[in-house]
Amino acid sequence: FERLCRYTDALIENTGFDNFTLSSLSSSDYTCIKELVEYFVDTYGPRGTSLQLPSLRVDSLSLDVMTKLHDARRGNLTFAPEAGSQRLRDVINKGLTEEEILTTCTNAFSGGWNNVKLYFMLGLPTETDEDVLGIAELVYKIIQAWKEHAINKKRGLRVHVATAYFVPKPHTPFQWEKQITPQEYLRRCKLLKSHFYSKSIEYDYHSPDLSRLEAVFARGDRRLGPVIEAAVRNGAKLDGWDEFFRYDLWLDAFKTCGVDMEYYTTRGYDEAELLPWDPINVGVTKKFLQLERKRAYENKVTPDCRHGCAGCGAKVGAGELQALLGDLQVHTDENLLVGFDKSDDASVYMISEELAIVQTVDFFPPIADDPYRFGAIAAANALSD
Repeated sequence: FERLCRYTDALIENTGFDNFTLSSLSSSDYTCIKELVEYFVDTYGPRGTSLQLPSLRVDSLSLDVMTKLHDARRGNLTFAPEAGSQRLRDVINKGLTEEEILTTCTNAFSGGWNNVKLYFMLGLPTETDEDVLGIAELVYKIIQAWKEHAINKKRGLRVHVATAYFVPKPHTPFQWEKQITPQEYLRRCKLLKSHFYSKSIEYDYHSPDLSRLEAVFARGDRRLGPVIEAAVRNGAKLDGWDEFFRYDLWLDAFKTCGVDMEYYTTRGYDEAELLPWDPINVGVTKKFLQLERKRAYENKVTPDCRHGCAGCGAKVGAGELQALLGDLQVHTDENLLVGFDKSDDASVYMISEELAIVQTVDFFPPIADDPYRFGAIAAANALSD
């Protein structure tokens, strides 16, 4: 917390910007978010500096955090429901209900917010037109919540809706899925746009060209090496910036090298197929990903790891740990109370009669947000073994 406060001070004082963003995968899951927001409001609120809270988990954003921003210049609240229907949110294991979304937006409007950004994906596995139109239905329910609960209606409401083109990624349950064609993606974008009638709604969608390339390279193999070289030689550079991105150069490179983009995108992959990224071990087993894919098609939600182990394989097992420790040289030290000789998943080193250090490799994925709480749990587990 203290470090983030120092970073905040340094960034604002040395840049002169009046808009600050707390950016992470889930800002509101940070254990000191309330204290950090309070510090920001007290220190920089009077100067008119606004605070943005993007990438919020809708179900974990509390009214308490919002009220702490009551006197600050508000930015946008950014949420990512990902899908418009509850069925499709369950398919992607979002773990989020419409009630939670509307409750959070209601709390925001009651706290004085009038600007909301919503991010969705189009082309998710099993998506139908009904799911696409579910986005519009959800947006209008949010508008209705603003009408009923907003405390500052003079400024009006602005709902920014953005949709992205779904890209299947390796090491996920959807790594085998087909990507819908660019034509189908644009059709769904137009279908959604045709159901946005309110002037409060701003809608934009990502260009399919870059997302199609992303899908190719996300699941590509060694044959793409010559394609990249050819594109660069043709002048492709700084493709992350729209003004520099030249899709035609990439199309020419694929054609020159005789590589079919559809092989990596709309074809999809069979579960029995040897995948280019199979040799890479990220800790999660392929069997678990296949099981999760099956659960997705059955609309079953897998609970968060913090609420119970789902058996993904990331936790180091006793057998694997023994293999890892087998080749290590054993050191002797009278202060080493528990070491390699115990075949345990932890070591205990005595600093003094009152103090000892416990080092464990038992838990690789965090099971608690707070690092100190996580350390206590890991230490207790190691000592109990």
